[in-house]
Amino acid sequence: MPDDNKTTPPPNQPLSNQASPKTPATSGDAGRIPITEEMDSAKWTLPPIVPLLVAAVVVAIVVTLVVLSNHTKLNATAAITKIATADQTGNTMAAIQVKIDNEFERPLWIKNITAEVDTEDGKKLIDTAAPSGEAPRYMAAFPSLEEAKADWLKEELKIPSKTSFTGVAIFSYPVPKADFDKRKQVTMRIQLYDLPTLTATTK
Repeated sequence: MPDDNKTTPPPNQPLSNQASPKTPATSGDAGRIPITEEMDSAKWTLPPIVPLLVAAVVVAIVVTLVVLSNHTKLNATAAITKIATADQTGNTMAAIQVKIDNEFERPLWIKNITAEVDTEDGKKLIDTAAPSGEAPRYMAAFPSLEEAKADWLKEELKIPSKTSFTGVAIFSYPVPKADFDKRKQVTMRIQLYDLPTLTATTK
């Protein structure tokens, strides 16, 4: 039997106890910045260019001064004083005499010795000095080399501070003596330990 006390709402009338969907609030996002503000803020976030340029120049000057102050001045020189040659069946033996002046406050230690010949036809011939143990034998075998005779210039040689040394080293080049005598230039390079290489050039 139907309940007479229960009231049925009209079919078209909405129920009062039904919750209507809520519309999300249109509040601004605190972490979001409008694009126009982002574009406009560049002039405030970028550092001025003039101070940057000034700082770069100052750093460059400081670095240059440090490098120059720590650069070791070359207070040693070498000069070729004499060249004596001998023909060796199509090759040329050359005794090259050189004078080294050491003005450093410490000794010079020789690490390596080479000599380069620029021939008339444009070739560059390079040889390493003969070992000091063999050099006297070459000097004895080719008497003409004695014109440049001096103390032996050799590897591991020590040249004391504030002194001069005149020495000779022997080299061999694969050209006839006649071609060697027409050379354009001879360059000797004396490599030192912990110091720049000494270079001596002559005709």
